[in-house]
Amino acid sequence: MERSTRILLTGGGSGGHVTPLLAIADALRELSPTIRLLYVGVRKGLEANIVPRAGIPLRYAPAASLPVSPFSPGLLRFIFMLGLGVLKAFFHLLIFRPDAIVASGGFASAPAVFAAKFAELITFGLWRIPIYMHEQNAVPGRMNRFAGRFVTRIGLSHPSAAESFNRGPVEVVGYPVRSSFGLIDRDEARKRLKLGAKDFYLLVFGGSQGARTLNRATVDALPRLANRDNLVIMHASGGMHTGEYDANEDTLARAEALDRKPQRYTITDYLHDMPLHLAAADLAVIRAGAGSLTEVCSAGVPAIVIPKANLPGDSQVANARYLALRGAVELIYEEPSLVEGRMIEAVSGKVLAKRIIELLENTSRRRKMAKKAQASVDLHASERIAHRVLALARRTSASVIDGDVPPVAAADGQFPQLPAGPTALRRYVEKTIGLTYENAFDHGRIHDEELRQLSDLDYLRYRASALLVHPVWQQRNEGVKLIGLLRHQSQLPLLLHMLTDRTPAPWGHRLLGGDFMQVGFIRRNTLAAIALIGKYGEASLQGVTAALDDPYYEVRSTAMRLVRRMLREDVELNPEIVSAVGRHTSDPKLEVRWEALHTYGHCGSPEAVLASCRPYIMATQAPVRDAVLRAYLALGERFRGTDASWVRDLERDLDRFAVTSVAFHPFFPLKERYTTLRKRLREGGET
Repeated sequence: MERSTRILLTGGGSGGHVTPLLAIADALRELSPTIRLLYVGVRKGLEANIVPRAGIPLRYAPAASLPVSPFSPGLLRFIFMLGLGVLKAFFHLLIFRPDAIVASGGFASAPAVFAAKFAELITFGLWRIPIYMHEQNAVPGRMNRFAGRFVTRIGLSHPSAAESFNRGPVEVVGYPVRSSFGLIDRDEARKRLKLGAKDFYLLVFGGSQGARTLNRATVDALPRLANRDNLVIMHASGGMHTGEYDANEDTLARAEALDRKPQRYTITDYLHDMPLHLAAADLAVIRAGAGSLTEVCSAGVPAIVIPKANLPGDSQVANARYLALRGAVELIYEEPSLVEGRMIEAVSGKVLAKRIIELLENTSRRRKMAKKAQASVDLHASERIAHRVLALARRTSASVIDGDVPPVAAADGQFPQLPAGPTALRRYVEKTIGLTYENAFDHGRIHDEELRQLSDLDYLRYRASALLVHPVWQQRNEGVKLIGLLRHQSQLPLLLHMLTDRTPAPWGHRLLGGDFMQVGFIRRNTLAAIALIGKYGEASLQGVTAALDDPYYEVRSTAMRLVRRMLREDVELNPEIVSAVGRHTSDPKLEVRWEALHTYGHCGSPEAVLASCRPYIMATQAPVRDAVLRAYLALGERFRGTDASWVRDLERDLDRFAVTSVAFHPFFPLKERYTTLRKRLREGGET
């Protein structure tokens, strides 16, 4: 009797990795009814709940997600769990003896993939298990990018993902969708859910784990939807349960605290019969995981999409933009917001409610979105992938068993590409507008004509804003720079918060010389961003006041430059700023001292300026004496034509001024500045 083909499925942790494998499993069973399947995942992943429901045997192998920072203490846990998981997965391979492996990515797929390569190595290639890996996102995750070097074949949902894989055969096969999506009759689905003919069914879900931003925005939107009698809302809050956030409990508590909300509003943690609910839905509010987007589109449901920011490669945003630019979905970006003194991603309930009401009242718009949504998905992807997997398992050509599966439809137009990395994105903006961030104070405020050179300004501003809450400070630093270069005025309050935030850095960072969570480089660059935005209200003045006494010397010196920029734009300084500038003319840091001396000439009283400068007219450091001359020149400009006693004091100080400099230049700027000042004094006070 011929041995049945055996396929091992691996991947999980979230629905975005589990549901594609279940769709592929269904297609494999259709093609080969005697096939044997085994699923290897993680014990705490969503697969523990839904894989057994699909009738597939489930085994576990420990795994942990790769930390964002290579210096994170979690890296040791990742390495330990991966090693343990590979050994456990190797044991499953020995028992099951698969003919092929299908991996959907994510940390849960790592043990089985690496165990297969381990088996190949220790048997010197005698036991080689072909691996088919599927990438669901427009921007691949870190696990798939790494594992792509070792697998036999890579299937993609988006053509743009091919750029991330420079090794191995890559093909665009589409996103695998369970056959139940898009096939349930709408009238029957609404009848089963007890919906009336005039009821408007709104389905809200943020993926298997849920999404804090989406959950809270939905609850905050409820009071504005309360007067819609025909509105029925099903809200799947998700199964996330951590010390920081419990999706279901948080959502329930916020909803119960409301005075007004729609009468027919239901909260549940997870919907196991999602095809039924999508068949009945008039509108969905969702995250932008590849699975959620594809399932909603295949069911022909118009959707408002709120992608999660700051995922590796910004994958959810890329997924959502791909569809939004084709009119298949509407997009709302997350914005950083201050909540109880912490900066987190958020979406306004008012904004979400407004968009829901607009679509609720615009039937024609929803129909067009539904049509474009269905046109954007390929319902044959599962079958196509199943053919490829069986071909690998049987060591045959895929063309032998492809049958009548239609080819992948060509993408309608190129996916718009902007640099993926924050630094590359900032350089792109700088090149386009003709300004480098280092020249912020020389340039000053960014103007509309410069911004008009940038395409998709709203998206660029979203990218900049999202970076402000990135867990890695280098990324936040790039976000600050982009906020300034893009003159994103609405984020000025967050910049000022970052400038004055004194939350201590983790102990490990402090051991390396760090002070606060918003490191000194961020605080320094925030001041340059404020100069580029050029909006100086009371909050900005308070921020500058705090910056002038910042513990990091570069922040203090940069604050002096911003004070001069503000004075050039006729901003009236508060007494605290003037006092702080004068105090720092004796700062122990040389760079702060010369910036303070120069700045004090623009804002201090003549007597105070002369008293502060006098100790440095014979200073050994030429930059300090140069700052003194700049202060004298600024003082003269402010009091042009004045014949006062302080002018004679200034002349006496100049008689003792040391003009020499050890710096080599074809001309001597110190002496030239000194000569210019003397000339103006000789012209009868016309300084």
